[in-house]
Amino acid sequence: MTTDPDWEAALDEDVPRLARLLRETGAEEIEVGDATRTIRMRRSSAPGVAAAERAVTEDEESTDEGLMVVSSEQVGVFVALTEPGAPPQVRVGDAVDEGQTLGYVDVLGVAHDVVAPEDATIERLLVHDGEVLEYGQPIAELRRSAGAT
Repeated sequence: MTTDPDWEAALDEDVPRLARLLRETGAEEIEVGDATRTIRMRRSSAPGVAAAERAVTEDEESTDEGLMVVSSEQVGVFVALTEPGAPPQVRVGDAVDEGQTLGYVDVLGVAHDVVAPEDATIERLLVHDGEVLEYGQPIAELRRSAGAT
């Protein structure tokens, strides 16, 4: 039986990355593949997962109506918009426009933009470049612009 060198390289690269994502995010299962092959990794939930989920829920609840939370819609690695060796392109106190990209979530090499849902000012950045994100994890707190409803 011959093996496909591209498939072997993908296994060598993707399996450790998927295992790390499972461990660090608390996800129960990740599956990737193409038309002929699939890699599916599954694990049982660790005791700390429920506590992490409760912490995310508590962080999202805010008594300040002027604040909004931008949360991850993906499980992956957060990538700040930066040039190598340069400061981040968005910082606390920066005004951002609706639809402006704040960074992106790398999901197995595919970039998913994280954007400002409306005109606002960055109040807090809650994650750092290279940090593994869970689905629904808060990324930033934005203060609505004056006059926004």
